[in-house]
Amino acid sequence: MTTVAFMVILPLLLHIAITMVMKNILVRSLDQVPYEVWVFPGIIMLIASVSTFSVVYRDLFDLRIHKKSFIPITLAPYGKTQLVLGFLVTTIIEALVYVIIAMGVLTVLLPEPFHWTAYLFIPLFTFVFNFLLGNLMITFSVLTDRISTYLLVMIAIFFFVLFGTGVLVEFEFYPKTIGIILSYSPLSMVLSDLRGILFFNRLNWHLIFIPVFVSVGWTWLNGYLLKRKLKQ
Repeated sequence: MTTVAFMVILPLLLHIAITMVMKNILVRSLDQVPYEVWVFPGIIMLIASVSTFSVVYRDLFDLRIHKKSFIPITLAPYGKTQLVLGFLVTTIIEALVYVIIAMGVLTVLLPEPFHWTAYLFIPLFTFVFNFLLGNLMITFSVLTDRISTYLLVMIAIFFFVLFGTGVLVEFEFYPKTIGIILSYSPLSMVLSDLRGILFFNRLNWHLIFIPVFVSVGWTWLNGYLLKRKLKQ
C-alpha cells in the first residue's frame, strides 16, 4: 500500500513543483504547444528515472556491496550479459508500472487530453529510455564500491536527466553549443522523437534506432565489466 500511495503521490508532487510553476514562466513551447502538455512526456520519463534508480540500487548495488544474495546469483549457469539483461528487464517492468499509474494521474490534470495512441507510444519510448538509463546506472553500480561515491554519481545522473535531456525546457534555451551537444545525447533523442510523434505526427527513425543500438552494445559492455569485477 505504501508503494501504491507513492506511485500516486509522486506524479502529483512533480505536477505541483514543476508544471504548475513552469507554465507561468514558459506558457508555450517554441512550437506553440501549451507547456503543461509539452512537459507531460518529460515528467513521465522523470518518474521512470526515479523508479530505475531505486530498482538498480536495490537489486544490484546493495546486494553486491553487502554481500547478500548477489554472489549466488552470479554463480548461476548464465552469462554475465544475460544477468545484466535480467536486471534490466525487471527494472523496466517495474518502471512501466510507475509510468502507467503516472499517466493516469497526470491525464486528469491535463487541460486537453492526448489522442489514445499517445498512451501506446509513451510506454514504448519509456522502455527505450529506461534501457539506456538502466545501463548507465548499472555501469556505475558495478564500478563503484563506496556508497557515498555511488550516491553522488546517481544524484549527478538525476540532475543530468532533469536538465540535460529536454525534460523541463527545450534545448534552444541553452547556449547554442551546449544545446547542440545535449541534443545528441541518446536519452535526449528518445524524448525528442517521442514529442515529435505526440505533437507533430513526425517520426525520425534514426532518433530511436541510435539509442536502441547504443543500449544493446552497452548491455554487452556491462556484462564484460561485471565479469571482470567479480573475476569469474
